[in-house]
Amino acid sequence: MRITHPQGQFIQSDDLIAALTPRTRVISVSHVRFDDGSILDASALSAACKRNGTLLVLDVSQSCGAVPMDVRSLGADFIVCAGYKYLLSPFGTGFLWAKRQNADLLRPGPYNWLSQDVESFAHLNYVDPGPARTLSRWDAAEASSIYNFNLTVMEASLKFVLNATPTLIHDHNQALISYFFERLPDRCRLASPRQASQRGVFGCIEAGSRSDTESLYQTLRDERFVVALREGRIRVAPHLLNSTQDIDRLLVSLAKAAL
Repeated sequence: MRITHPQGQFIQSDDLIAALTPRTRVISVSHVRFDDGSILDASALSAACKRNGTLLVLDVSQSCGAVPMDVRSLGADFIVCAGYKYLLSPFGTGFLWAKRQNADLLRPGPYNWLSQDVESFAHLNYVDPGPARTLSRWDAAEASSIYNFNLTVMEASLKFVLNATPTLIHDHNQALISYFFERLPDRCRLASPRQASQRGVFGCIEAGSRSDTESLYQTLRDERFVVALREGRIRVAPHLLNSTQDIDRLLVSLAKAAL
């Protein structure tokens, strides 16, 4: 395994493309980075991977539901996503998408009776079971059934996201982050791309040293702001329930902390 490091401040598709060799079998990368919000040009990377005979695994946990996307445009061979981010679903939910021609490249594990290529429990093969021809081979036994309340809640949350539309969520959140970045106190500096087209729908900031940032994070948490500390950066991730008034309140707290 080889880890690719960015040539600039943020990882870019060109960094990964430059690291490709004839021996590169798989690239696994996030569409949007969790610690700085930078977004990857997935289509350019997938085209390079295809030319090189390399499989692309794209993690869209930080973008799916808040960034409009089309699997054909992304071009990845496999797409994975945690449900509890912008899909607004419970912990333990998520999905795996694969190009049809790649499904047989994956072997299910752990293997359970729902992974078999049978229609019902009554027809289980105990001798030489074959995997399901669909991606149900990856389902998690009874936990994947309709009786799992997590999936029932996930279905409702997905309907909400689709009805609201990722485009609306994207534009609303981007506007709030741009508003936030434009008014950031001098003590704080950006840890995300300033240009909206180069980031997802959240933004990260730093304050002086890492310990200063951690201290500022604790101050914000004490003031009941729901922010996250990721790799020494404070992540601010608004959603549809937030407004510029919320951002203004955050900016006031940041300014006071800088005094």
